[in-house]
Amino acid sequence: MPATSLHHLSNHEKKTIFIFSLLFITILAFWLLFSPKGGLKFYSVQKELNEIEQANTQLHAENQSLRQEIEKLKTDSVYLEKVAREKGLLKRDEMVFVFN
Repeated sequence: MPATSLHHLSNHEKKTIFIFSLLFITILAFWLLFSPKGGLKFYSVQKELNEIEQANTQLHAENQSLRQEIEKLKTDSVYLEKVAREKGLLKRDEMVFVFN
């Protein structure tokens, strides 16, 4: 099938086709950018996804640290006593003297 030729059209018809083509392409470009599933929405969702993934990574590391802390509190009595004293707890039969 031979390619369509515009040689037989007048300059006015060629201009009209060009203007409508340009208008169609412009509308299509705006639709691709600004539609609810367009490029700007995609960029926004991608940015949000990256932020959530970073927060997830940070929370995962924090969870791992807390798991290690729990394990240390369960197994290391010296560390447990140190933490308890930092929290203001006392051993049985201990007395606190406050000097002003």
